[in-house]
Amino acid sequence: MVPLLSSKTHSPVYLFANTTGMLALFQLVFILFSLFVISQAFRRRKHGLLSTPGMLFWVVLWLSAIGSVLYPDITQVIASYFGIGRGTDFVVYSAFAIMFFVLFRLHIKIESLQRDITKIVRKDALEEVQK
Repeated sequence: MVPLLSSKTHSPVYLFANTTGMLALFQLVFILFSLFVISQAFRRRKHGLLSTPGMLFWVVLWLSAIGSVLYPDITQVIASYFGIGRGTDFVVYSAFAIMFFVLFRLHIKIESLQRDITKIVRKDALEEVQK
């Protein structure tokens, strides 16, 4: 069994101070970008442009991404649990699954909107003929 965390100290300060400059820069930029996206999700929810489940989905997704950037070893632990060889493979498989799920949901929503528009246009056309 793989230990949950390696023996190194996994505080964010340690991660930024003890990694190569480019990785630390990537971590910082990625975390700032993720926090920006999370703030946008909250803002859109506040203005009624995003449902609560939608907001929670995006917040959990981006917090998970932050966690995997701060603690990259955790992806290996999760991958091992699911019988996947590398943590990177787990991240890629998960990303594809999430993208296909979102694509499926969008497809269903678009079809529903098309049906609604068709009903409205038919009703409007019938009312126009009766005038």
